[in-house]
Amino acid sequence: MEEQKEKQKKVAVLPWMRSPVDVSLFEECPLSLVPCLDPRLKMSLQNMGFSSLFPVQVAVWQETIGPGSFERDLCVNSPTGSGKTLAYALPIVQALSTRAVKCLRALVVLPTRDLALQVKEVFSAIAPAVGLSVGLAVGQSSIADEISQLVKRPKLEAGVCYNPDGFSLGLQSSVDILVATPGRLMDHINSTKGFTLEHLCYLVVDETDRLLREAYQSWLPTVLHLTRFNDEGFFPRAQTFLPSSLGSLKTIRRS
Repeated sequence: MEEQKEKQKKVAVLPWMRSPVDVSLFEECPLSLVPCLDPRLKMSLQNMGFSSLFPVQVAVWQETIGPGSFERDLCVNSPTGSGKTLAYALPIVQALSTRAVKCLRALVVLPTRDLALQVKEVFSAIAPAVGLSVGLAVGQSSIADEISQLVKRPKLEAGVCYNPDGFSLGLQSSVDILVATPGRLMDHINSTKGFTLEHLCYLVVDETDRLLREAYQSWLPTVLHLTRFNDEGFFPRAQTFLPSSLGSLKTIRRS
């Protein structure tokens, strides 16, 4: 008995695990009472058949768009069917709704193609309402087709000679949000000209246990490395789920 107690004391606990937000304490909130919700998103939700946000959605909204304001990383643990996808999709779309320049700012990674398709549908139902576009990289179509959807090429004028390097610099992202599986994401990172994560603000690792159980070509360390471009040298603000052993992000619960 004493040995078991001693082992329990030695188990590492992240700071936010000591005082988690209990989603069961939240109630559904009518859309008309959701603070700061963009009217365009409210209309999109109503068109989807929503009249209120579920408890997990209310809790995440409060931690991101509310007082939390995406100040820290979030880990959401809630049963299937409770509305987790919209819980993170809605605040991300709201936060990006004021962006003037199109570039890839949010990345959602899932372990399977079917799950990615479901998540992409949720984002596609609300993002266009505020002028945002959503891309999909799961290997459902050829990589050439995906590239044409993800990267915008500059228009070329007839009879003008172009420097290949200069042409590459003119490539721009066609999407603001990308939903991807790890393997196809790595394909684009390694071979797609114009595909960059340097402007990424939000990273969502959905089905975290499944994604971190396998290396998937070391996709996560690669993404973390490619997104360290800000002045302080830290990963940009992100909604992410990571084990403490990676040491790349600090998840802190405000007192």
